[in-house]
Amino acid sequence: MNRSLLSLVFGAIGLLLLQLFVTDQIGFLGFINPLVYMLIFVVYPFDNNRLLFIILAFFYGLVMDTFHDSGGAHAAACVTLAFARPYLLKLVYGESYLMKNLKPLRTEFSRLLLFLSLAILLHHLVYYSFIFFNTSEILHILRYTLLVGLATMLVNVVILLFVKPRKR
Repeated sequence: MNRSLLSLVFGAIGLLLLQLFVTDQIGFLGFINPLVYMLIFVVYPFDNNRLLFIILAFFYGLVMDTFHDSGGAHAAACVTLAFARPYLLKLVYGESYLMKNLKPLRTEFSRLLLFLSLAILLHHLVYYSFIFFNTSEILHILRYTLLVGLATMLVNVVILLFVKPRKR
């Protein structure tokens, strides 16, 4: 097993544990719990197998559903994010992201933040749409998406600042 794959596996497990034992306990204002586990979808290498990534995203979300008893909402949001990831990458990095062999943590921080914010928006919209599952609750869906999304963005940026390699 190569070093980057091993660090990715340990990172995914670490984010799951951080989510389950730390950020799930925050409960700011009674409902704001940052979802840091989804950061793995941002730092996953651009050039890896897409089908495998979607399958792994499903099981990653299923683990979260098991602990949160959310009936598949995490799995649906993770699979949607994994499926839409190439389109978000093309939107943020342009068509050239495939040809440059970019590493997510080695890219410009402003583009990484834009990609992170789009990923959080998509993930949270899908997640809270499945949680509420009622069109009359659209304002609640948007409120939760915005407030939890801001908290998620803040915590994920702090994590990225610790993890992102410094330029020499």
